[in-house]
Amino acid sequence: MALLEQAAGQGHAYAMTALGDIHDERKEHERAVEWYTKGAEAGLPRATFNLACCLDEGKGMAAPDYQAAADWYRRAADAGVGEAAANLASMYTGGRGKGLADNACLVLPPHFRPSFLGLNSIT
Repeated sequence: MALLEQAAGQGHAYAMTALGDIHDERKEHERAVEWYTKGAEAGLPRATFNLACCLDEGKGMAAPDYQAAADWYRRAADAGVGEAAANLASMYTGGRGKGLADNACLVLPPHFRPSFLGLNSIT
């Protein structure tokens, strides 16, 4: 783990995310959120998604932060993480997205919308 910490200290986003994964696996959620935040801020989509999941589930904090989770899910979805787009949509359909936006059709980034994918409707 010392080598990962050294690499993360030098700005390697993959090392930051790996440290987040290790701490999350060990149930050290506050530390996981710290590392995922650093990886997300460095621009790594997987770290962005993992951070959003922690915020959505309330890991490493007193309560879930749905507003922040939605923001990070949006960033991950915009970076091409399909699961982030699905989780963001789930926040709205599951009632966790109340007050996040007035128009739920704006949830999915354009590249995940049915019309962009050449589909006429979702069945």
